[in-house]
Amino acid sequence: MTEVRAVGAEAFAEIYPLLRQFPTKQMGEPDWRRMLFSTPWSDNPQRGYALYADGRAVGFIATIFSNRNIAGHVERVCSLSSWIMEPDHRSEVLKLLMPILKLRDHSILNPTPSPAAHGIFSQLGFVPFETERLILSPIPDGARALSGSFTTSKEDLEKNLTGEEATIYAHHAWCAAARHLLLRRGDRECYVVATAMHKKGIPFAEIQYVSDWDLFWKLRLLAHAALFPGTRAIALFVDRRFAGERRPLLSVVRRCPRLYRPAHKGLEPRMIDGLYSEMMNLKW
Repeated sequence: MTEVRAVGAEAFAEIYPLLRQFPTKQMGEPDWRRMLFSTPWSDNPQRGYALYADGRAVGFIATIFSNRNIAGHVERVCSLSSWIMEPDHRSEVLKLLMPILKLRDHSILNPTPSPAAHGIFSQLGFVPFETERLILSPIPDGARALSGSFTTSKEDLEKNLTGEEATIYAHHAWCAAARHLLLRRGDRECYVVATAMHKKGIPFAEIQYVSDWDLFWKLRLLAHAALFPGTRAIALFVDRRFAGERRPLLSVVRRCPRLYRPAHKGLEPRMIDGLYSEMMNLKW
């Protein structure tokens, strides 16, 4: 007999044996707990859904809830992570996913689906909010590529960020993978959140949030310089939807499927960023 339960932080010890099956060797027990079971920005005690067989967890999918300020509206968002099923119970996958599909008042994100998950979620009505990413080499696009300044100081960020950016920083300052910086040129400022990651042992920095994309593209070489001490990134990853018609010099395009089911048609792909998700604490 199997049953699906909504689980909270108290269930971590029951879920952790499943999480250990993921090939992400850099993630230890404290890392999994931090990423999926400790989200201080949310007052929702739920951390996911688990499938139990005879009292033992045999399947799990994490739900990272947040309330986002998007285009002047508060949007309820659920970002999915760490979907895993033991082989003997994969025929019951829809039983585990059914509670998620019932969250009609939330926009549901699946930012890093495996090929198998991509196929299943596509059949369940999820659509792409991204298909590609740009890999940006540290090549200047113009003569003023470094004509600005930046700070990564915790004290400077706490002092200068205001409004929604201050809230975002407060929510993510504790996150293990997140790197924060503030770019400046003249009277303009741009708050950037990136995450450190490795692909085949090579360090990169993935841009997860930018408050002023126009200024970021003008100063993206400066952003790379600011991120390098903390990431050793040889290049930046930026989702293609944020580039518009830009084609940065020597950039490389790679496949990057991301899925969502928006709560309404007004939530467009460009409005979706990487905050409040597994990426903030994932160790690659």
